[in-house]
Amino acid sequence: MGIDKAFTLIELLITLLILSILLAVGLPSFSTLVENKKSNVTIAKIKQAVEVAKVSAIVNGRIVTLCKSQDGIKCGGSWEQGIITFTDANADRTINQDDKLIRYFTFPEAEGSIHWRAFQNRQYLQITSQGFTRFQNGNFTYCPFNKKNYLARQLVINRTARVRYAMDSNGDGLREDSSGKPIRC
Repeated sequence: MGIDKAFTLIELLITLLILSILLAVGLPSFSTLVENKKSNVTIAKIKQAVEVAKVSAIVNGRIVTLCKSQDGIKCGGSWEQGIITFTDANADRTINQDDKLIRYFTFPEAEGSIHWRAFQNRQYLQITSQGFTRFQNGNFTYCPFNKKNYLARQLVINRTARVRYAMDSNGDGLREDSSGKPIRC
């Protein structure tokens, strides 16, 4: 009877040893998977915000503004704090008169910064009632705080408000921007 317990204890120790080895090997891979997922979710939410703005502009027959917002009420703050979309009849980038807040997007999963680079360096995006940008082609870039370039993501927006993700076309693990250069954080 005592021998059976000793073998069970040895089996348990061997099992724990194997499990520890597997976790030590697999944990870094799992961590990378989680980091990639957070980057992908962040850039997908930005794409959703642009698409909501475009559809709303067409449906409402009005200019819709998309801007960074720290409070979900007015433009201001930084992009990673949040994005609001709202009808903007007079295109003044302020919710006033008959303007209506459409949606407030937040990024709780984002562990990095979001930047908008656009023609004429405007820190907002406006979409006309025809579904085009107001001469604002540009891109949103997400860079994680840890500066790992393989986690950087970019969303490219053209004049017709068509959106595309920056891809890794050469297989080096880094996505390229619209000029073909790797996105750097």
